Amino acid sequence: MYIQLNQYKLMDSIGQGSYGIVKLAYNEEDDTHYAMKIMSKKKLLKRAGMFGRMPPPRKDSKQMSVDKDTPLRRVYREIAVLKKLDHPNVVKLVEVLDDPEEDHLYLVFELLEQGQVMEVPTTQPLSEDQAWTYFRDVIQGIEYLHYQRIIHRDIKPANLLISENGRVQIADLGVCDEFNGSDAYLSSTVGTPAFTAPEALGDHKDSFSGKAADIWSMGITLFAFVYGNVPFNAQNVVALYSKIRHENVEFPEAPIVSTELKKLIRKMLIKDPAQRITLSEIKVDPWVTKDGLYPLPTEEENCHLVEVTDEDVAKVVTSIPKLDTLILIKHMLRKHSFQNPFAEKKLLSKASNLDVTSKVPIGTSGRSNSAPGSYGWPSDRQVSSESSLEAVTEVDQIDDKLNDSTDPLPLQR
Repeated sequence: MYIQLNQYKLMDSIGQGSYGIVKLAYNEEDDTHYAMKIMSKKKLLKRAGMFGRMPPPRKDSKQMSVDKDTPLRRVYREIAVLKKLDHPNVVKLVEVLDDPEEDHLYLVFELLEQGQVMEVPTTQPLSEDQAWTYFRDVIQGIEYLHYQRIIHRDIKPANLLISENGRVQIADLGVCDEFNGSDAYLSSTVGTPAFTAPEALGDHKDSFSGKAADIWSMGITLFAFVYGNVPFNAQNVVALYSKIRHENVEFPEAPIVSTELKKLIRKMLIKDPAQRITLSEIKVDPWVTKDGLYPLPTEEENCHLVEVTDEDVAKVVTSIPKLDTLILIKHMLRKHSFQNPFAEKKLLSKASNLDVTSKVPIGTSGRSNSAPGSYGWPSDRQVSSESSLEAVTEVDQIDDKLNDSTDPLPLQR
């Protein structure tokens, strides 16, 4: 028994990311596996962030008029932006499927072979040299997103995936906000508690800088890279938020890391966002560049502006035939695994039981025009039994209740 959605055969869940469950999907046409995120349109429309407003048209763009937009069309436009993102440090959105008669959107992402950078917590953190390499990739990916006027809002090791060539790619863009002008000023808390900036933890009467909040999350991530845990931790979220607001970062005695790295982390974790180091300053930091020996590409070299037209929006989704052959979506969305969507152990343990097709074993992954070799899961990664602790799993404080109907949709057999 399997689940069929257009040319995709949906297999086991491989986790839950922001705003949706993630399924492993096999594309019969290109003999490739993908990660398919199933998202609620109602939930997207309700959000006050990414899908709640439209930035002004960019110069010389054929972008549609705001006045002619419907809320759902704005959703499609935001997805069109994500679909056109093209950067070696950002996971590629390949295709979007939509059924006009149902609440769900199906976002098909490339499936990266190596899984996430690391589990948190872990007793086997990255070496400082490896953290340096990965963090430089993160910097370039975030610079590209910010250049597109996109705030990620949930930067953490679980959302940093390793590609076939060893590059880090930023995943799980479902929490992102697109902004007007030079920065986003946010007023809601989403993401993962232990990686959330202190200014985002108030009553939200005052808005806060999205760029600065991303910098904070990058600082927590860098700390986790080398120490294997987050700097602020507690048994419950209330106590955790108090530590984030009021306590200074303290560095464990082991492992030993350089003074330059500690200085950078401190600058990224300054409580006052106005005093916090900026991304442009991080790019030229002595630790990041090894005192100028290894400069990062300039913004002009690293970024190109994504333009979205009416035609792009019109073509952003592929319609799904009438859903008389589809899945128990509502049932699936009620399950809360809250594991990393691309966690290697889940893929390994579940893929062996999948009965998809005798034509091909699970072993190819990537974009629609390629089928790289078999999965190469590292065997020495430390997987923690505490990976689902409240502090390091994502939350969304936007209240949303799905349709309570439990009528299942029939399965394709």
